[in-house]
Amino acid sequence: MRQNDAEVKVKKGRAERAATRRAIRRERRGETARAAANEAKDFGRGLSRVLNRYDFIVVLLVVLLSLFGIAMVFSAGYYQTINSADPNPTYYLFRQAFFVATGFVIMVIVANIDYHIYMRFANIIMIISVVVLILVMAVGSSANNAQRWIGFGIFRITPSEFCKVAMIVFTSCFLASDPDNIRSAKGLGVLFAVMAAHFILIILQPNLSTAIVIVAIMGAIMLVAGLNMLFLALPAIAGVLGYMYIMTARTPEHWYQRLSSFMDPFADRQGDGYQVTQGLIALGNGGLKGLGFGRSVAKNLYLPEPQNDFILAVLGEELGYIGFLVLMLVYIILLFRLIMVALKANDRLGFYLATGVAVMLALQVIINVAVVTSSMPATGITLPFISYGGTSIWAFMIAIGIVLNVSKKREGKKR
Repeated sequence: MRQNDAEVKVKKGRAERAATRRAIRRERRGETARAAANEAKDFGRGLSRVLNRYDFIVVLLVVLLSLFGIAMVFSAGYYQTINSADPNPTYYLFRQAFFVATGFVIMVIVANIDYHIYMRFANIIMIISVVVLILVMAVGSSANNAQRWIGFGIFRITPSEFCKVAMIVFTSCFLASDPDNIRSAKGLGVLFAVMAAHFILIILQPNLSTAIVIVAIMGAIMLVAGLNMLFLALPAIAGVLGYMYIMTARTPEHWYQRLSSFMDPFADRQGDGYQVTQGLIALGNGGLKGLGFGRSVAKNLYLPEPQNDFILAVLGEELGYIGFLVLMLVYIILLFRLIMVALKANDRLGFYLATGVAVMLALQVIINVAVVTSSMPATGITLPFISYGGTSIWAFMIAIGIVLNVSKKREGKKR
């Protein structure tokens, strides 16, 4: 009997100790869960504070466009890579992903640099921009009858892409430093001299679209700063007269062909109108709903370099008119957000910078669509965040980073 009582006590003791250990484990798990929940709440509050400091919609739209661009570049360049001497189906996929990833890093860095610091370096940025364009003409590499690139090993950069951002910064800082610069002969002389230098150097590459974009960017910033529109009539008249001369005199021959072939690209479908013709065929082949992602026919060695400036034709063929409209809607929303950032900027400099970036985005989209649809002369300009190319991606990431810093909420500062 005593032995049974002893065994019962031992078992009872073991049960109590086991229950105690379970209770301790439950308490520890509870503490761990509470700690994790608190950490998650702290992270959420911290992330919310970070996102609230910048325009989150701009970041989200840029992420969506960039990821979609990676997919489209992979699709558009697929046949070209598998039909090369050294087949590599993922060549464009990994390179574009690298450009986007490094571009996001650049964007984050620029977004955390106070945009007022550009006031100290605006003149240096302008001088570097001009010098680099001169270097392109002197030692740049050529392709397809154009000299626009500077090579660094396996990479090539297009300096004119960075020049767009440089001119946004210089023009904004120059006008913000002294509002009278937009009304004085000296101030206007400096701006028009810088504009003319960039226009001439880029036209000589030749790169008509980029030259137009830079002139339009500077002109738009000058207009919102208070420039009388009559001053912009002179370069507009000069452009019209130059166009009329080329079309009537048919010289130089290269420019005549470029400026006239878009009117009827099918008349020279095997010559200057070949790329535009193939682009139009691809868009028509896509119809309303498209052939499906990855099923483009034009990219199968019919459309030259489909992953670059004419990627919109591949997009239209694979995703149809509906896909095209969705992409344009995303661009419109992004443009609207950039305009809102400009209107809510704390000072003139922020207003000018955001305005310049908005004009840069809008013009590149408009010109790219116009070229692919044969609504203007064919000229090389990328579709923002979609076309293949590291320089274009990095330039736009820098521009968006500047806008994000302008959108950054600064306590104690009023517009």
